[in-house]
Amino acid sequence: MNKHIKNRLLIRSIEAHKRILVEGQNVDLASIFYEEGTPFERVHEYNAFTILTKLQFPKDEVLNNESKSRQYLDEIALKDLPTEEIIQLLIEYRNEIANS
Repeated sequence: MNKHIKNRLLIRSIEAHKRILVEGQNVDLASIFYEEGTPFERVHEYNAFTILTKLQFPKDEVLNNESKSRQYLDEIALKDLPTEEIIQLLIEYRNEIANS
């Protein structure tokens, strides 16, 4: 868990993902390190891909834009949770699907 909390790319991606979901199309892309004009959906997909990849989710869950892992990520990102708690919940979820 500590290595994930120290991963700046992961932390920034989760914080950006939270803003993307809350602010939607109105998110200031430059403030989350994207070029203005980048399609919103592309930014959303890339952030989810980055987060799940960094947390070592199964490849099929990472690559499928409709996967349950991506849905779960969006669900918990919409809650007002600290980034560390989101990481913990995602790790627990990853372990659940690995053991099923």
